[in-house]
Amino acid sequence: MDFNADWRKRSIIRHATKAEIETMIETHYLHKHPAVVPCRLAMLVDSHIVGMIVFAYPPRQTISRYGGMTWELARLWVDDDVPRNGETWLIGRAVKHVRQAHPTVDVLVSYADPAHGHNGLIYRAANWTPDGMTDDERRTPRFDYRVNGKMYSRRSHIPDGATWARVPRVSKHRFIYRLKKQHRAQEARKT
Repeated sequence: MDFNADWRKRSIIRHATKAEIETMIETHYLHKHPAVVPCRLAMLVDSHIVGMIVFAYPPRQTISRYGGMTWELARLWVDDDVPRNGETWLIGRAVKHVRQAHPTVDVLVSYADPAHGHNGLIYRAANWTPDGMTDDERRTPRFDYRVNGKMYSRRSHIPDGATWARVPRVSKHRFIYRLKKQHRAQEARKT
């Protein structure tokens, strides 16, 4: 694949099927699809899929937090051959797509996991707003459970009879993007 200076001009973003992005999901560090997915997007260059974004419905408390239809950018993957800033470019195109094709969506939210070396630089570069850490409001720490190197978020997910270790959960960076102008104006007044 040729990623010369005009690769963005040769790129398109389109809806994708679950099957089309399956190999990308498998290579993503979480290795699984989100639960409820309203939108999957693929990034193609010269008709080859080189990236994807999956939006999912977040938990109810996230929707309540932002007051309106909220989607979570739950998976992002871009081929290693895509030039620098490819992730940010894909995020920007995905935001534009959601704004145009899904006008009922008010807010997008995503997370950067420091436990996997993510700090949110790609979201900042795409003009998303930092919104604290996931555990900022918690009174008690959360834990994950390690079984033979594999992590589980709930004890009930651990296979029966397995020996496990409780590991403090790393708080994630949270970022939001408000799609509606009135929400962006309110955000600007707060800062």
